[in-house]
Amino acid sequence: MTGGSFIELADLVVDEVGSQGTVVADIDAEIVAAIRGAVALRAVVDGVLARLTSQAERVGVATHCGMSLRELLVANGVAPAVASRLIRLGRAAEVLPLLARHSRDGDLSAEHLDAVARGIEHVARRTGEALDSDVVSGLEQRLIGAAIAGKNPAEIVHDARAAAIAHSPVEPPEVPAAEDPALNELGWSQTGDGRLRGEFDLDAVTGERLITALDSASRPRPEPDGSPDPRAAGRRRADAFAQLLEAGTRGLAPEALSGPASTELVLTIPLEGSAPAGAARLNWLGPVSDLSARLLACDAKVLGIGVDLNGAPVSVAAEKRLFTGAARTVILTRDQCCIKCGAPTSWTDVHHITHYADGGKTVVDNGCLLCRRCHVAVHTAGWDIVMGYDRHPWLIPPPAIDPKRTPLPAYNRRTLTAMEPAAA
Repeated sequence: MTGGSFIELADLVVDEVGSQGTVVADIDAEIVAAIRGAVALRAVVDGVLARLTSQAERVGVATHCGMSLRELLVANGVAPAVASRLIRLGRAAEVLPLLARHSRDGDLSAEHLDAVARGIEHVARRTGEALDSDVVSGLEQRLIGAAIAGKNPAEIVHDARAAAIAHSPVEPPEVPAAEDPALNELGWSQTGDGRLRGEFDLDAVTGERLITALDSASRPRPEPDGSPDPRAAGRRRADAFAQLLEAGTRGLAPEALSGPASTELVLTIPLEGSAPAGAARLNWLGPVSDLSARLLACDAKVLGIGVDLNGAPVSVAAEKRLFTGAARTVILTRDQCCIKCGAPTSWTDVHHITHYADGGKTVVDNGCLLCRRCHVAVHTAGWDIVMGYDRHPWLIPPPAIDPKRTPLPAYNRRTLTAMEPAAA
């Protein structure tokens, strides 16, 4: 059907529905057909706009007008977010032939194709693969196939992130930007009416903790008479966040420091050879690297679910790996703070010196306190930890910092008089 016939059909359906008291089955079918046609027409128009945007960028139309390409689109009636998407889609269509074909045909929405383009860009940047490589070509086919099969744009981006994790070099380990706590930022400003407005940019694990903590507390609560909760979702989340802050600022009870985090994160771990990407996934924020999965295995309260080729759960990890009770209290008393930087105990995880995944036991002499940033450094930046004959943890710097790799005592013991290295 042509664009004109879609519009005529839509007008006809609206007129028919308006003239009847009830909607009969035939009218239902016509409305659905008209919706499908309008969506397809919109996809075709978005494809044309993306190609025109790409052409305008090639010949420098925006520069001739004294503005950026995005400003040119906005000045001609395009919403800012849509303008950014059209620019990305136009550039992607220049180098991704399958995406370009589906954009011309209008059989996938611009939002789905933009998710494919963003996913491929992420994989190319993370892995160093060229856009004409077999890896990228295969990924383009898989992501477009996922879109055709009905996956939404967020799921397509998650699939691309999992592919990037699977194809990244194993050595040396690197922290993906999505999982790097060193990039975290939080800021706020006061509005004219005295309210506080803020924004944050968090790594996936911290974000998962936040969403998990807020999710249960922000669920709708019926009124006493049984009527639905009148609060909008945003208000419920804000109320839950206020409760979280109040609980956190009341002070931690002594027993709170001797147990792991109370929020349980769900980590789905494909079994060996069970999935093409093979990436572990968080319940809310999707794929994470093996590095983050190992970090979580140290001290997060994680429900690890193994899945088979079809995504069916086959096993659940036990929680005996966590340092709890007396063992945790002893480590807190011994180390007093992060052994690398001195961050307070409330900021720290109990790290397995020999990783739990490598057979390390959950015993006092195999544990030490590390804040999240130092925890990542120990897993990725070449720092090693050993337990000395004095039964205190010692840090061994990477060669780039100390070519001799001289052991350093834990932070709380560096204020003592100089001592001989006691590392075993």
